[in-house]
Amino acid sequence: MKITALVLMLIITGVFLAGCTTTTTAGQETARDTIRAHYEYHDDWSPGLGCYGKVTGYAYNAGNRTTGPVTLNLNLVNTKTATIRDSRSIFLGTMGDGQSVTFESVLDGECLQDYRIDGTIVK
Repeated sequence: MKITALVLMLIITGVFLAGCTTTTTAGQETARDTIRAHYEYHDDWSPGLGCYGKVTGYAYNAGNRTTGPVTLNLNLVNTKTATIRDSRSIFLGTMGDGQSVTFESVLDGECLQDYRIDGTIVK
C-alpha cells in the first residue's frame, strides 16, 4: 500500500512538472546593422533551478569590417501578460568581418507559464 502511494505521488509530481519541460520555440532572429543573431529557446526543469528557460544560439557579423563592442540583450516575456520575467545581457565583444560567436544563457521562469524570448542587439 505504501509503495503504491509513493508511485502515485511520483506520477502526479511528474505530470505537474511536465508543463515546463516540453516547450521549445523554433529559431528566432534579431539584427542591428550588420550584426545578426539566431537563437532557440527551450523550457526545462531541474531540482536546483526549478523551471527555467535555456537560450542557445549564435551571432555573426555579415558586414565587411570589424564592429563592436556588441552585446545581446535577452528578455524572458510571459506570453499572456506581456511582462518581463527575467533578463540577461550577453557580451559578445568586438566582431570581425564574417566572425561568428556562439552563446548560451539560462533565464529564470515559473512552472506552468508560457514564455517567449525577445532579443535585441546593442552596439
